[in-house]
Amino acid sequence: MISIYGFYFSLIRVKLKDFEKYFLPFASFFILISTAFLNFFLLAAVASTTLRIIIEKDYKNIIEKKFMLYGILIFIFLLLSIYYTTADFDSICNTLKKYVKFLYIPILFHHIRRNKNHLLIINYFIAGGVIVLSLSYLKYFNIVNFNFLYNYFDMNLVGTLTNAAVFQNSIVHGVIFSFLSYLSIYVARKNKNFLLYFFSALCFYNIIFMNDSRNSYVIAILLLFLIIYYYTYTKKNIVITFSFLFLFLISVSPLSNTMMSSVNDTIDDVKLLINKNYTSSIGLRTLWAINGIDNVYKAPILGSGVGSYQDTITNFIVKKDIHVNKELAITNNPHNELISLSTQLGLFGLSLYVLFLYSLFKESNNKFLGAGVFVIVSVSSLFNAALYDNVFGLFIVLIISLVYQKELNE
Repeated sequence: MISIYGFYFSLIRVKLKDFEKYFLPFASFFILISTAFLNFFLLAAVASTTLRIIIEKDYKNIIEKKFMLYGILIFIFLLLSIYYTTADFDSICNTLKKYVKFLYIPILFHHIRRNKNHLLIINYFIAGGVIVLSLSYLKYFNIVNFNFLYNYFDMNLVGTLTNAAVFQNSIVHGVIFSFLSYLSIYVARKNKNFLLYFFSALCFYNIIFMNDSRNSYVIAILLLFLIIYYYTYTKKNIVITFSFLFLFLISVSPLSNTMMSSVNDTIDDVKLLINKNYTSSIGLRTLWAINGIDNVYKAPILGSGVGSYQDTITNFIVKKDIHVNKELAITNNPHNELISLSTQLGLFGLSLYVLFLYSLFKESNNKFLGAGVFVIVSVSSLFNAALYDNVFGLFIVLIISLVYQKELNE
């Protein structure tokens, strides 16, 4: 009887493993399409892998990279800071829910290494990107109107979508397609798939000339320099060189109006900021940064505790008598990971996050995909609270877990 139960248990484990390896591919496929499916499949991967680790007592190699350790320490100290935080209960819970993503990295890394599904994840990721990119072009050129879809599903996307973004806001859209463009170059060279060069060029064009996201412009241009450095400069790759020449010619044509509009908006934002008007995107980020520096001055070592940024910015606006739209300015997300963590955990927490980034940098040394991920994480940390946003944060932990696998980080 025991042997029969053992046989069925082994059979269930085999079937679960066959199904489990598709969790992250499906999550990567839906990352630009459906937040609900992304959450479901990624959390399913986390849950199933955690269960396997517990059942098999496979704890030995959970923390394989230093950046995993630093991420776990950040979350642990956020938990401990509950004892002295100035935040209310809702802010504490919401912030911990955001930063629990640090714990996902070693688990997802273990999941990918165990299931050896990194190529599946890449293929599904690109497939989802092809679908959304096609829809983006259809939307941008007014071939298809998506308003009926937004209204039908009650998608509250007003003010967050540009003419190019389809299902995610313009920042997420731009950053993910920056990575897809970069990743496609890598796969195209590995598999000699010239269609992926074309897809990569279309992604880059979409980011720079159709989508309105200054954060994405910075990331895309830095990734472009990395591609030139790794492939064109060192290997004299003719195909990529001519692709970049083509993109440059497009950039000086009348088709680059979206980027020029963003440049003009930036100039206008700076003018408002000079007059101490913080209503613009740059103005709000500046206000949040000034408050963040003030927070470190007041609580330099351990900070004000988990979820405390909203409380500090509220007090700062009142104390300094700053005239700004409080609905926009009062938030727990200062759109800068360094400001966010230094407020909550002081210089100690800031040091941990800097070590986290430095460890990513060390792991990325002279490695194409790793260097791209480091650029995305570091730039996003300066202009956004990378792990605080739901989709953005899940994207970050997914690509870190994927790219630093031995088979890819070479």
